[in-house]
Parts: sequence; C-alpha cells; structure tokens
Amino acid sequence: MARRLLVAIGEQLRHCPGVITLGVRPQLSDYTAAERRLLLAADRIFYPTVRFVEVLAAAGKETFPSVSCYRFLGDKLKQTALFRLLKVPQPRTRVYYGDRQKERITADFSFPFLGKRAFRSSRGRHVFLIRDPGELSWYNAQFNPAYVQEYVPGDKMVRVIVLNYRAVWGSWWVPAPGDFRCTVPLGPVVPEEALPAGPLSLAKEIAGSGTFSDVAVDMLFDGKRFWVLGLNFRYGTKGWPGRIQNRLQVIAAMIERGEL
Repeated sequence: MARRLLVAIGEQLRHCPGVITLGVRPQLSDYTAAERRLLLAADRIFYPTVRFVEVLAAAGKETFPSVSCYRFLGDKLKQTALFRLLKVPQPRTRVYYGDRQKERITADFSFPFLGKRAFRSSRGRHVFLIRDPGELSWYNAQFNPAYVQEYVPGDKMVRVIVLNYRAVWGSWWVPAPGDFRCTVPLGPVVPEEALPAGPLSLAKEIAGSGTFSDVAVDMLFDGKRFWVLGLNFRYGTKGWPGRIQNRLQVIAAMIERGEL
C-alpha cells in the first residue's frame, strides 16, 4: 500500500509521526511554494482552522475535522434547521427576529422556557431560564435573534463524542446545586459499550448525516426519552479522563491504523 501524505495546519498532532505539521500562518501566501504543494498533494489535511478550511474544501481537499464541523460551529440556527430536516428529537424551538416577531413569543411558549444566544455560545453559557415577562424583556433587549426553546425538566444529560463517525466516548452530566443546566460531569467518561443504545445510535446518525467527523452530541434525559440539545465542536477536556492528550491519542491511533 502506498504511504499516505497527511498534512496538518494546526499543531494538535505535531507529535504524531505520520503527520507533517506546518503550523498556522496569517495567510496561505505565507507558506512556501513547497508547503503549498504539500497541501495540494495531501490525502488529508488535519486541523485546517476556520481561517483556511473553506479554501481547502473549495480546492477539493479532505479535512479533519470535516468542513461541516466548521460550518456548524457555534451556530444554533443551522443546527436547529438540520435537526428539523432529519427529524431529530429536539425540544420545541423557534427563532424570532426583531421586536415585532418577539411579540409573538408568549403566544407560542408558556413560562418557564429557555432563551439562548444563537451564535458563539457553548459550555452552558448564555442559556437562561425565563420565568416571567420581566426576564423575557431583559433577554429580548440583550439578544437578537431570540432563540427560544421549550423547557424540558431533566436531571441528567449524556454527551456522546463521535470521532471519524464512531462513537468513542460518552459521559453523564448533572446540574450543579441550584442550577437547571447540566454542567457537571459525573466522573470519568465511559466506553462505547456502556452507553445507552438510543443516544449512541442517534449521535452516530447525526454525525453521519451531517458529515461531522469530530463532534460532541449533547442529549437531555427527561426520565423517558432523550432530547438533543445541540452539537459541540470545541468540547474541551472536561469530562474526559486525564488531559487533552487522551483525545489526541485516540485520533493518532486512528491515523496509525489507517482509519483517518
């Protein structure tokens, strides 16, 4: 078998012997002619960064994470549209633009409900439990569009991490005392075999349909069923055993086996 040419722009895999790491530069023109030829010849480009992923995708290059991961990064509007198209179970959600549309919120939702920031929000930040008209008025003044979601009570959430379309890890999360958000991981992550079959299958289905090669799918459990809350593409290390190297070791092992 011919040796594959694997190139990385980001430095996450700089210790992986099978990957040539170029590092991040301000512009593609800052790479030497030889380095640009490497990028064009590469079988796969790892961690292309938000800066370069669209250009590389337009040039027909396969990347990890996939270009879809970058396109949906931090964008709840795109994620919600995809969930509806795929008929993914998600709490009832609507988006309201401007003051006139926001006047309809209380006709569509009963208190309490959730108000979220539609873009560039993660780790439970910018998620508000809105209990009365005063809190809604404050939320509407702060955020446009208004991303409003039905409040589904639940005492735990499962996060399924899908790498290269395989569910490799998962962890349960619970609320901190006095909080409605599930932001506290319960001990170390559990292997794929210990995850419930329902969320495991659903996470893999979403990743495959959306071509998300590196994603964490968060699902709330209400005691009867699982509801997808969102997709995280920068899910960090909280809830992983040890440090970030564990995740990168999984990716490096996939590369070594020829899976990536």
